[in-house]
Amino acid sequence: MVTYAVALIGSVILFFLSHHHTIITNVKQLNIASVTMGLAIIFIEFGYILCYKAGWSAGTTAVTVNMTMTIILIPIVILVFHQGFTVRNAIGVLLAIVSLVLMNS
Repeated sequence: MVTYAVALIGSVILFFLSHHHTIITNVKQLNIASVTMGLAIIFIEFGYILCYKAGWSAGTTAVTVNMTMTIILIPIVILVFHQGFTVRNAIGVLLAIVSLVLMNS
């Protein structure tokens, strides 16, 4: 909890140092994407905690989680945001899958 409290305090400080708008103005501009992203971050961090408790290595957990998240998000990005998927992207996904297999075997 201390880690997240420090992150919150740091985020508030950075907000005041980098924004010219008031908090009220920014709160009025909030949308569901901000809330959804916050929830996603909570679940990702919870996943890290579970991985570490299960004995995963700190050196490979972050890479594994990030690559897996990227691979999982590809269909969502294609279907929801209508972004293209090229041969180059497919090669990247295949390389990511191969590296996940090699790293975790």
